[in-house]
Amino acid sequence: MMYLQLAWRNMWRSRRRTFITISSIFFAVLFAILMRVMMIGIFDKMIADTVSMSTGYIQVHHSGYWENKSIDSTFEENPRLLEMLNSNKHITAWNPHLESFALASSGERTKGILVTGIDPEKENLISRLSEKIQSGRYLGNKDSGILLAQGLAEYLNLMVNDTVVLLGQGYQGNMAAGKYCIRGIAKLPIPQMNKSMAWLPMQGSRDFLNTGARYTSLSLMVSDRTQVDAVKRYLLNQIKGMSPVSGSGRADGLDYEIMTWQEMLPELDQLFQAKMAQNVIMSGILYLVIAFGIFGTILMMLNERMHEFGILIAIGMKKRILAGIVVLELILMSLTGTFLGIAGAVPLVLYFRFHPIHMGGDWARTAEKFNFSPVLQPSVDFRHFIIQGYAVLSIAVVLSLYALVKINRLKTINALNS
Repeated sequence: MMYLQLAWRNMWRSRRRTFITISSIFFAVLFAILMRVMMIGIFDKMIADTVSMSTGYIQVHHSGYWENKSIDSTFEENPRLLEMLNSNKHITAWNPHLESFALASSGERTKGILVTGIDPEKENLISRLSEKIQSGRYLGNKDSGILLAQGLAEYLNLMVNDTVVLLGQGYQGNMAAGKYCIRGIAKLPIPQMNKSMAWLPMQGSRDFLNTGARYTSLSLMVSDRTQVDAVKRYLLNQIKGMSPVSGSGRADGLDYEIMTWQEMLPELDQLFQAKMAQNVIMSGILYLVIAFGIFGTILMMLNERMHEFGILIAIGMKKRILAGIVVLELILMSLTGTFLGIAGAVPLVLYFRFHPIHMGGDWARTAEKFNFSPVLQPSVDFRHFIIQGYAVLSIAVVLSLYALVKINRLKTINALNS
């Protein structure tokens, strides 16, 4: 304890030197955190944007549906399944979909689109579709109209209150045809979807496709992306335990398939993994730069104090005790700089979380190629703050051990004359 007190007092004998050392660690921690949370935030948003508008983090559908996307591969509404979804604390929201491809026509223009039957309230909890309305209004549960994506509406030269004609194949080979008044136009953050999406209320979609009370899928959102695999295992176990449907002699779960977003969107997952590997390389380069910066600061501090060290050794202080106190000083400075760096990063990250940076130019064009919105919004997962702080602190502590080597090799005469 006495050595710790000596180290703390020595730190503040030269405030300028201490400030320089702590500042170097502070900025190292700050930059390491910002780089990490920005990179994670970009891909968190890209994944969240994509899954909220399409598959969900987890999707429940009829066995074999994902391979053929056929309207015939649907399943009946099952209260026991819905109750199971509501009972899991990690599932924050779920929404039913009834999807099918169709031709949208207006005048001489025709385009193949994806028509999705939705429960407007449940859909809005996940995709916040009502907030993306550019003109008109959002759908109601009993609405007889349709909602179009902005890019699709522009291609078909349609506006709110205009009529669009849909043609497609309904359930079990029936003809699907309908004319719908456009209630609203929504702008989606994912460019490809913005050119080819339309939404009908669930009952309107069932009438259009002649399916009755059936769904193509249930899309699930989870509280934490890292819990996806655990939730999938839970659902698989629960579905296997479902009792047979009354009078059918079979288990409900035999007709269900559960897939995660990585399984349904492997290209997105591969892109994420590749960028994370790239981020590891960039982090390594950053840590190398940080290490040189911190080492230069430590070297400067030790060289400035050579005369002081020479006097202390000359009057009888043992080198190992002196080296230990100096290392303690450096560790205390490292801890102070690390905590200040984390504390300084928190308000910055929170500010940019609530005021994201909207990019333009080449960045926006690149984002469009990969189908995500050109927005920089950092992650607020505190684990990244701790990991980056711990990494920089470890580098600083390891470099502090150089003081042991420097002082143990110190020649008293040379130090006194420095």
